[in-house]
Amino acid sequence: MKSLLHAVVYCTLLLARVTLLAQSEASDYARIGHAGFLSTVVTDYQCVGINPANLGFVPQRDVYSFSTPLTSGSEYSRKTFSVGLGEGGASIRSDALSKSGMIDILLQRGSAVKFTEEDKREAARVFAGKGLRFNIDIMPFAIAYQHETVGGIAMSVRERINGTFVLNEQAAKLMFQGRHSDYFDSTALNWRGDTIGYARNPQPFSKLFDGTILSMSWLREYAVSYGLQLYSDDNLALYMGVSPKIFQSYAYLEARVSAGNLLAQSALSPYFAINYGKATTPSAIGGTALVPIGTGYGLDAGITVQYHEWTFSGSVIDIGTITYNGNVFAASDTVLNGLGSEGFDSYNLFEEAPKITGEGQYFRWNGLLSAKADLPIRLRFGSSWQQNKRWTYGIDCIIALNDVAGSLQQNLFSGGVDWRPKDWLNVGMGIAHGASMGTTIPMSAMFSVFHGRWQLGVSTLDIRSLFTDRDPVVSAVFGVARIRL
Repeated sequence: MKSLLHAVVYCTLLLARVTLLAQSEASDYARIGHAGFLSTVVTDYQCVGINPANLGFVPQRDVYSFSTPLTSGSEYSRKTFSVGLGEGGASIRSDALSKSGMIDILLQRGSAVKFTEEDKREAARVFAGKGLRFNIDIMPFAIAYQHETVGGIAMSVRERINGTFVLNEQAAKLMFQGRHSDYFDSTALNWRGDTIGYARNPQPFSKLFDGTILSMSWLREYAVSYGLQLYSDDNLALYMGVSPKIFQSYAYLEARVSAGNLLAQSALSPYFAINYGKATTPSAIGGTALVPIGTGYGLDAGITVQYHEWTFSGSVIDIGTITYNGNVFAASDTVLNGLGSEGFDSYNLFEEAPKITGEGQYFRWNGLLSAKADLPIRLRFGSSWQQNKRWTYGIDCIIALNDVAGSLQQNLFSGGVDWRPKDWLNVGMGIAHGASMGTTIPMSAMFSVFHGRWQLGVSTLDIRSLFTDRDPVVSAVFGVARIRL
C-alpha cells in the first residue's frame, strides 16, 4: 500500500524531475531579464502574479541603435503588445544533500549503487530535521496590451507546483534504516516468515514525527489582469491594478506534525494511482487520467508610485481558496508499530518509497466529500532607483501571510542591480535571503534581437551553486520567445 508519505515522495520527485528538466520557473523569484528585484520593474504579462498595477505603465519608445560619428541612430516605435511563449523555471534546494546528490535524485541516478549499513546511518543523520524544497512555475502562454489611455490588460495560463519535504530525526531514521531504527527494540516473524521490527513502547504519529512536513500543491492558474494609470504629472505617477484568477488543482498534499497535532489531508488526481488501502471516499474519481480534483478563485491587487527616478510598489498576491472535491482523504492519528523494511538502499526514491509502508498502513484514512484550503497569500513590497537608461537598482521583500501547501515557508528579501551594457543585452545580479534557500546570488541575462521585438533569456537563482557543492540551490529560468510588437 502507498501511504501518504509514499505519495508525497513519489509526487514530489516525479513533478520536480519532469518540470525541472523542462526548464521551469519559480513564481516568487526571477523572471527573464531580472535578478534581484521585480516588483517595481516587471511590466506587461510578466507582472501577473507580481504586481498587476505595472500593467498601467505607459509603453516607452526605445532606442536599439545609438548614434555614432557617421550615423544619427534609430528610434523605434514603442511596443504595446507582448506575447510570451514557453517561459518558465524551477528551483530545488536540499539542506541535507550536496548538489551532486540532488542531481542524482532528479535524474534518478545511482540506483545501481546500494547503500551499506553505514551509508543508511549517514543518510538518516544528514536528513534529520532537513529535507527537500522546490518551487516550479511554467507559463506556456501569455499576452498583454498596454495603452496610455485605456491602461493595460493581460491574460495568462500558468502551472504552479510547490513542495516542502522535511523529516524530523525519527522520520529520517525510519525511512533510511527501517526496522533497524532504534525506535524498534524487538523483532518477530510474521506469518510469511519475514522479520518485523516492533516497539515495546509504541508512539503515536503526533509525537513520533513532531516537526515533519510533507506538503505539495499543483495548481493551474488562469488570470486576467488589468492595470491603469490613475494620476500623472511631471513629477509623480500613480498606478493600480487587479488580477482575478481561476484555479484548477491536480495535487494537494498537506501532512505536518506540530506541537503534538497531526494534520494530514490529501487530494490527488487519479493519474498518480495512489492506493489508500481499504479506505473509500464519496469523492472518488475513477480512471487514470490527469484530471482536476479541485477548483478555486483568487485575486491579486497592487499599487505602484513613480516619483522622479524612484519607483515604489506594494501588492497582495493570491487572496482566495481552493475547494477540493475529488479523491479527498484525511488521516487520523494512530500508533506506529510493525515494520519489515530494512530502509532505503539508495536515493532512487521511485524504487525505494514503497518500503516505508510497513506491514499495514501508516495512516488510518477517512474519505471526505470535500475539503477547503487557503491559497498561499503573501505581500510584496519593492522600491527601485533608475540612475539612467543603463543602470537600475532595487530591493524586494516578500512576506508570507499563512503557512499552507505552496507557501514560501519563510519570508524572502532581495536586492540587486539591472545593467544594460549594450542596447541588445540586459544583465541582472543581486543577493537574496529567505524562502528556505538561505543566502543566494541570483543572476540573469536577456537578449533583445530584431530591435527588441524578440527577447530571450536565462537566469539562475544562485550563481554560486554552479561552483560549490555546499547548500546548493539548483535552479534554471528560461524564456525562449518574448515577442513585443
